[in-house]
Amino acid sequence: MARPPLTGEALLTVRGVVANFGPVKALDGVSLEVRAGESVALAGENGAGKSTLIRCIAGDWTPSGGQILIAGRRVGADPAVVGRLGVAVVWQDLSLCDNLDIASNLLLGGEGGRLLVSETRFHTRAARLLQELGIDLPDTTRNVRMLSGGQRQLLAVARAMRDRPRLLILDEPTASLGGEASAQVEALIAELHRQGTSILMACHDIDQMFRLCDRIVVLRRGGLVADVQAAGTHPDDIVTLISGQQVDSSPRRQLSRLHGLTDRLASADPSSSLPLILSALSAALGSPPLSIHLLEGATLRAAAFQGFSRGLQNAWEELPYGPAGGPVGLAAQSRETLVDPDVRTSARWAPCRQAALEGGVASSWAVPVLGPKGVIGVITILRPGVGYPDEDELELVTLYAGYAGAAVERDQLLGQVTARNRVLETIREVLETLAGPVPFSRGLVVALEALRYGLAADEVALITDGPGEAPPTVRAGISRPEPAGHSGPPDPGPSRRSDPAGPADPPMAREADAPRLSGRLQRIAEEELARALLSGAAGDGRAREHAVGDGGWRMTVTFATREGATALVAGWNKRSSPPGDRALMEDAANSLRLALEREESQRAQQEAAALRRSQELQRGFLSRLSHELRTPLTAIRGYASSLMQSDVTWDGESEKRFLSRMAAESARLGRLVEDLLDFSAIESGVLRLQPDWCDLALVLDAAVAVLPPGAATRIQITTATGLPAVWADHDRLEQVFVNLLDNALRHNPPGTQVRVSARPGGPSEVLVEVTDDGTGIPDDLAGSLFDQTGRQRGPTSGAGLGLSITKGIVEAHGGGIEFDHLKRGSRFRVHLPIEADSPQVGAPSTLRPDTPTPGSATGTTTTGATNTGGQSVA
Repeated sequence: MARPPLTGEALLTVRGVVANFGPVKALDGVSLEVRAGESVALAGENGAGKSTLIRCIAGDWTPSGGQILIAGRRVGADPAVVGRLGVAVVWQDLSLCDNLDIASNLLLGGEGGRLLVSETRFHTRAARLLQELGIDLPDTTRNVRMLSGGQRQLLAVARAMRDRPRLLILDEPTASLGGEASAQVEALIAELHRQGTSILMACHDIDQMFRLCDRIVVLRRGGLVADVQAAGTHPDDIVTLISGQQVDSSPRRQLSRLHGLTDRLASADPSSSLPLILSALSAALGSPPLSIHLLEGATLRAAAFQGFSRGLQNAWEELPYGPAGGPVGLAAQSRETLVDPDVRTSARWAPCRQAALEGGVASSWAVPVLGPKGVIGVITILRPGVGYPDEDELELVTLYAGYAGAAVERDQLLGQVTARNRVLETIREVLETLAGPVPFSRGLVVALEALRYGLAADEVALITDGPGEAPPTVRAGISRPEPAGHSGPPDPGPSRRSDPAGPADPPMAREADAPRLSGRLQRIAEEELARALLSGAAGDGRAREHAVGDGGWRMTVTFATREGATALVAGWNKRSSPPGDRALMEDAANSLRLALEREESQRAQQEAAALRRSQELQRGFLSRLSHELRTPLTAIRGYASSLMQSDVTWDGESEKRFLSRMAAESARLGRLVEDLLDFSAIESGVLRLQPDWCDLALVLDAAVAVLPPGAATRIQITTATGLPAVWADHDRLEQVFVNLLDNALRHNPPGTQVRVSARPGGPSEVLVEVTDDGTGIPDDLAGSLFDQTGRQRGPTSGAGLGLSITKGIVEAHGGGIEFDHLKRGSRFRVHLPIEADSPQVGAPSTLRPDTPTPGSATGTTTTGATNTGGQSVA
């Protein structure tokens, strides 16, 4: 928003104001004016009288003499009258109420009846006012003491602007603030000034005065020593006036002062060097319009303007090299200073004479900016009057041109160093990522993002040619993130990429966060790989670039891997010249080739190690299994041979004992074979269940009934009241609890007690715990309890498949099993879902037994494994 022009009307008039504090004269005949829409700074040392003058204007102090007029009306020591005349003050101490919130401070004294009645309307009014002023304080209920210094200052300014005063007086608005907070307050003051609010500001920051104010009034020892325009004054002059010294503003003085600009340029950001030089030159020459153009090929492009009219600035944004570029183009071509005392008659101004005359330009001089390799730019000074410049002025501009040349050279050198550092940093990051411990697929995404950033490319992809007729595979791809607010439709494509959020420091990508690889990027990668294969250049590791489309470029490096020809592709959508980063692309491609070879080698080693481990496990398992099978077979064969001996006659009791042993060993052999079949089905994923709604109380009772006689007296079963039925295979669940109970009894000393509890484990699962008070499981076996290679406890442990099968059955139901160490004994916890989401279980029936049996309502605990808790199956 442009600031309204000054009307010439004096909004504030101070005439000969005198203020005494006892014998001390704080103000001695001070006179000044502030016009409507003007911003004026009060400068001076501590004790110069700035704050006293503000107090007198605000009606907070009665002057000893003189007059103060606001909009032509004389005012006295009455702040209320001053406020009604459109004057608001922000004191240095802010005068905020720390015990109130933001809204209460903002609307203090201006609440009105309607706002006091409705708290919602009260805070809505405060939030709207802050929004109108562009102040980011969204929570108006926040206590003021919780705000930062910058936020408190913004709130104080907002309160002063609440009633839209015509004159805003600020007493040291940023004296106690840091850099970021000061910038926020300055931005608000500048915006208020642009909107037409008159500003009177007392401060010590010289640079701030020049950034915010049109005029600077200097006070010293209570008297006014200077009233100058900021645009035509140098900051050093203000410092000189404040300190009481004489100011010499001649070109010679400006020429000697220019040497102090070196330190400022050395510490300034390169991008601000030319505007800083142009601003200093404008102040030195009395603020004429200035411009500086830099030579790029056959075009002179404007780097900075100072005081140009909009029409002339638009016409001079780009100028051709040579006569067609007017005085700027000719100065660059001739490498000489060209002076045109009258624009109306100068032939050099023919290409842009009309724009110059409309902009009030009468004369000009163009000074070339020289560098080590020739002309690098042109500084042009425009004057509203006809005539030649002084020799001192020409010497001054020539010296400034030398500073400008040095700044441009420094900027170019810094750009080259930055580019080299970026290349080295990119190569380092790619190497560290690919050589690090992260998986190759994840490290590849991070490496490609680092490469894309280092190349300043729009997209980078790695693609491998498929074997035979198989299509190529894009290993990974990275595209430049869409700008904020982009609402275009996504480009569909296979999911093969990840895109870190920050290009300056790409974070480690996570596979779960990987967005979809755009179809466009996949097509680009496939096109470049096909192009390399057709050209016969695949595999040589050299970078090749070519132009595509409207101002785009692509670069490709191909290399050979075991999987086939692989291409590293980079693309630029808009670029005026070839990328020229071949070394970086080739180094990155070589690093990727080595990483791919390392990955292939590691994968082969892992597969070989896994195969050896599998063979060792198979040999050990088969060896133990053959022993377990041989034991019952040997017993059966021995008893059968004894019974078949023709020379021995056995009594009936012995024959019965032999046959009983043979039957027991046959049953043992059958169990081993059944375990093997169950384990094989579980391992191969073909275990099939016959699910139905099962009452766990009945399942546990059935499991206890299978155990040897007398075991039931050592088992306690507890089921929770209202325990829901589960969708499961009754027989398989019975097998699970038979294994757990049998292990607990058989592998512990006689007299060991076993407790079984069943209760809801969550909103959709049931938890069954089997706990014994036996000797527990040794630590060396606890880690392999559910592994088919880990033996059970005791000499009669069988093939060691019981717990493995138990785990497989539970997981087939969609549940899980855990083992807990106890101080005495062991505990197994079985989690069973009420309605399992498992392909082996299948969808549950809609006929669910939701009505418990009368016994389940008691939830009692019984001994002897006669369980009355739980639910019945319908």
